[in-house]
Amino acid sequence: MDKPISNRLRITFLIHCIIAAILGVAMWVIPGRSLTLLGWVDEFVQLPGSDLSIPGQTFVDPLISRLLGSALLALALSSFLGWRAVRWEQVAIVVKQETAVCVLSVVAFLYVLARGLRPMPLIGWAVMILLLAFGLAWGFAWWMEGRAAKM
Repeated sequence: MDKPISNRLRITFLIHCIIAAILGVAMWVIPGRSLTLLGWVDEFVQLPGSDLSIPGQTFVDPLISRLLGSALLALALSSFLGWRAVRWEQVAIVVKQETAVCVLSVVAFLYVLARGLRPMPLIGWAVMILLLAFGLAWGFAWWMEGRAAKM
């Protein structure tokens, strides 16, 4: 059961580490600005029945946004450790957890889209597609590497 990690999985870990670290730092350090720059939050919001507008980041909850940043940084760390690992047994639980996170995140996006709870900005579609791609990559690694480790 001393199965080495495939190059495909190592590359997946590395790419995931970089993306999660960049987004995690941005969400942890400057959550409102990050969401505005990504297009998730409008730069300015017109107050109803008024000519006044206020910055859109006023409506960003800094605690929830920073918690998301913390979670992304933790995922980046686990991907970094996975990239450095050499055996499937060292990363099996991380691959399973990453698969679950990505699949559940895509389901959350689809739920919001189906209910029409909010219009989806372009970055929302990009994030959903990225999560779907990672979910497929992690799931494929779980299936292939896990099967090979049992042989």
